[in-house]
Amino acid sequence: MFGRLKTLDLPNILSFTTFAIVTALTPGPNNILLSVSGTNFGLRQTLPHICGVVFGFTLIVVLSGFGLGWLLMKFPFFQGILKVFGMLVILYLARKIWRLEIIDNSHNERPMFFHEAFLFQWVNPKGILVILTAISTYTNTNENFYETLIVVTSIFFLVAWGSALIWTLSGVLIGKFLKTGRRQSWFNRISALLLVATILPVLVQL
Repeated sequence: MFGRLKTLDLPNILSFTTFAIVTALTPGPNNILLSVSGTNFGLRQTLPHICGVVFGFTLIVVLSGFGLGWLLMKFPFFQGILKVFGMLVILYLARKIWRLEIIDNSHNERPMFFHEAFLFQWVNPKGILVILTAISTYTNTNENFYETLIVVTSIFFLVAWGSALIWTLSGVLIGKFLKTGRRQSWFNRISALLLVATILPVLVQL
């Protein structure tokens, strides 16, 4: 379990918040998938995807506080299993995105459902790494467990909402310029390649 945010004062909270914002806004599987969904389906249809990402990630943060994070750090084998499964899921999603054509001609395509995005958080290599880094870097064990859990979870929750909305809306804006010809299809293919690229750091760690 993690304990109190190391010296729970304003400078340390700001430091942790900066860490959370930077890691949330930098490109990763969630952000690329949200951008692609915003481009192809718009904000309203992507809302279940957004909620799945935010609540799935937040639940992992809470469970990490109650021992999941310690378990993964103590037994790297489990991390390896999650990473491998996560890479397979990412490759599958990249293939689907690559095959996306202009939505007007692709009626069978749809955005992620809530439960799909929620479950994806459990195998998202970047998300798990962010949580483990936060636990090992910014916390220590002491009696103020619940106080720290509330602070850390609240910051991650708010930052996850902000990041998800920013990336989705950026996709919506991009989509307004890609509705003609095959530009949208090429955007999807570039995004698929970028999604595959997110697993390269994970391969190095295996």
